[in-house]
Amino acid sequence: MTQPAKRTQKDLIGSRLKQQSWLLLGIIILAALVDYTWFDTHWVIAKSAALGALLNYISQAIFAGFVFWHTGYHVRRNIVRQLYRGQMVKWLLTVLGFALIFITIQPLSAPALFIGFMVMQISHIWTLWRIG
Repeated sequence: MTQPAKRTQKDLIGSRLKQQSWLLLGIIILAALVDYTWFDTHWVIAKSAALGALLNYISQAIFAGFVFWHTGYHVRRNIVRQLYRGQMVKWLLTVLGFALIFITIQPLSAPALFIGFMVMQISHIWTLWRIG
């Protein structure tokens, strides 16, 4: 016999996104401390890590907004469409964001940018794993 589907955890995911903003602040502060104490690169590393983490946070928040736009059984097709749209917008925003950062921000530390992005991505994966 099949089990009924679990209700969406829209409120829980919203609160987890708010918690992610504290991680974003922590990444910015940690990158600033590392930049100031060890590298003294005039905030290049801190700025790059902050931009990477912020890009990931914004794209994840927009994706979550798309996914939870519709809820309920009667709109299940809309939910799937929104999931695909959200994923496309997330990837498009990420690619355009990286392009815009690389074109406009000078000087830039690419490793710090990608590390900031990946720390937030790993954090999102870990948070979703804890929810499920």
